[in-house]
Amino acid sequence: MLVPVLFSTKMKNQLLTTHKFVIASSVFISSLLASSCTKTETQPFEQESKARISSFKIVNTSKEIIGAIDNETKTITVTLPEGLYMTSLEPEIEVASGATLKQGTDTLITNMVDYFAKGRTIEYPVTATDGSTATYTLIVKSDQPALHVQEISSDPNAPVIYDQSNWYTTNTLYIYNNLISYPYIATYESDLELARASLVDKDGKEYPFKQASTANPPSVASAYMNLSLNNIEGRLTGPANAPVYNKVPAAGDYYVKVRYYSREETLKNPIRIIYNN
Repeated sequence: MLVPVLFSTKMKNQLLTTHKFVIASSVFISSLLASSCTKTETQPFEQESKARISSFKIVNTSKEIIGAIDNETKTITVTLPEGLYMTSLEPEIEVASGATLKQGTDTLITNMVDYFAKGRTIEYPVTATDGSTATYTLIVKSDQPALHVQEISSDPNAPVIYDQSNWYTTNTLYIYNNLISYPYIATYESDLELARASLVDKDGKEYPFKQASTANPPSVASAYMNLSLNNIEGRLTGPANAPVYNKVPAAGDYYVKVRYYSREETLKNPIRIIYNN
């Protein structure tokens, strides 16, 4: 026999309160659990490009020079060590598996002195089997120290004067270095390849020397570059049996610019050229 259970109003209120507490506790615990979880974001996978240069080195040296490849900027940087004066560079290039380098771009890099003096863009286009492409740009640097040349004219307001009136007058400029033996190799063949010089007027126009010669110890006390003013382009014209010496450059003040391989320096004080006829 079931005995009916009678609840008083007070007991009903207590049961309702307990039920509400259980629900509120469940909601609170659920919110804590949710807040303690870290949201995971899925990033798209970026597949590495197959159009890549994987190795670059210069091999026409006694010790290979390894190029630093930056696949983000698509550049290859080659740094030539101090004391190495290379007039040409032979690259050996490897590309990623399945990629090909544009035919003919891995050829000998020549005229390095002109590269350092004027700049030149050297590029290596690569194509992968999936059709992707990339073009790498070569940057060549040299650790050759600065030239540190001495002035010919000690006073900028009183230039050393060279009279070019007579063709038989041999006016030679001697540009000494502050470092006794640096940087010259001082052989005729290397001077033709590595040494450059010109006179520069106040407007920036240059008058190149056909040849710059160098000397260094022990044959001389201190290294220097020597330049004959009769060896400036345009000074001598005509056939060998009837040469004509022209007033080139014209009378005036000029600054001497010298280059040896990757380094160039212009003297701060001018020289003066005159003609008395």
